[in-house]
Amino acid sequence: MAEDSPENEEILDGLRRPSRYRALGSLGEGSLGRVDRVYDARLGRVVAAKTLHERHLGETNALRSFVNEARILGRLDQAAIIPIFDAGLTPDGLPAYTMREISGRSLAQHLEMDKRTANVQPLSLERTLKIITLLCEALGHAHERGIVHLDLKPQNVILLPYDEVMLVDWGAATVYDEDLFSESLGPELFDELGEFDPRLVQDDEFIVGTPRYMSPEQTECARSTLTPASDMFSAGVLFYQMLTGRLPFRGESLEELLFHIRETEAPDPRDVSPGIHPRLASLVLEMLAKDPDDRPYDMDAVISELEAFRGSAGEFPLRHYAKGELIIREGEEAPLSYVLVEGEVEIWSGEGRGRRVLGRALPGDTFGELGVLRDGPRSASATALSDVVVREIDRASLLAETERLSPWVLAMFEGVVGRFVDRSERLLELMQNDED
Repeated sequence: MAEDSPENEEILDGLRRPSRYRALGSLGEGSLGRVDRVYDARLGRVVAAKTLHERHLGETNALRSFVNEARILGRLDQAAIIPIFDAGLTPDGLPAYTMREISGRSLAQHLEMDKRTANVQPLSLERTLKIITLLCEALGHAHERGIVHLDLKPQNVILLPYDEVMLVDWGAATVYDEDLFSESLGPELFDELGEFDPRLVQDDEFIVGTPRYMSPEQTECARSTLTPASDMFSAGVLFYQMLTGRLPFRGESLEELLFHIRETEAPDPRDVSPGIHPRLASLVLEMLAKDPDDRPYDMDAVISELEAFRGSAGEFPLRHYAKGELIIREGEEAPLSYVLVEGEVEIWSGEGRGRRVLGRALPGDTFGELGVLRDGPRSASATALSDVVVREIDRASLLAETERLSPWVLAMFEGVVGRFVDRSERLLELMQNDED
């Protein structure tokens, strides 16, 4: 064993400091507590510290909510959930815990949500699908560990750069399955701890959550009976709001709002916003089913459906062209590429006697993508041979997909595109020379 030395004592001195955290400024506050930016003197890093408001110190429900939130966060480990570092009492005797500091804006702010009506300005469909998918992944992780969130809403979703999502405010969360919650420690560790009791104190009379986003059962059932199906409904409300710009259930009073949540069916999203794809509308309405058993089985089912939808290019808008209508013109800029859904399209080049048919596109084929990928003018024109329906894919979305490829695959892909276009242009020149 190494002997004590002045050097060793100096190394350990930082861990013995009685005042570990040094306040650096306020990050914000809510009804339950405040969040400050603090310096962790022991580990030499900046973190966020959430502290219960002193006025709630004698309130049992507030104490339960605060302590339960800390213990729940301590059991979760997922990219969209803020990791907690430690918990304890401040020198003033107030409950507090520290966590990763994040810097971003709430989804409510990004959506420019009206506080009175909750109407929003929808984001692009691509961003909406990404955000909903990440939230479903976070909720699914919590459900696997026996936890339901019970307060999903735009204000509790923080968007970081590149639309990294953080689901915050777990003060309303509760344990719906104590076995799953205990098993998340690991069976061996749980057995070794023996007398340790991982259960959270439940209070069925203390209703939590935000009415606009509550499931029917959350508005009237004991809190201990709520399951992941309640979070599924809340996710459906948020998804509906992001797609259509409004909530599925409204009321001039709380009583009217709760009546609609419990008794009336949500309007078809396509009736509110006609451009919504039928497949998405069906998924949202399934998530909003009154009977929990009629909702998707779990968050993985929703994620799988969203991935299948994206794989079908279904997130891109549809456009109709009449027979004989010009879709793209040779020489023009190329902001869009197309996937043919219905009908038949002729691809051609040249004008007048020099006009040459290059091929035809059938349902499932793509066209117009070469000019988009090369960021140059169109090398050919396209005309509808019948009434057609296409999906329009903008340049940013197409490039976003190609950027997911590894660098060497992307370089190979770009090389193939370049050679294909060059050879096509050379072929047209040869055809023209033969005629001359």
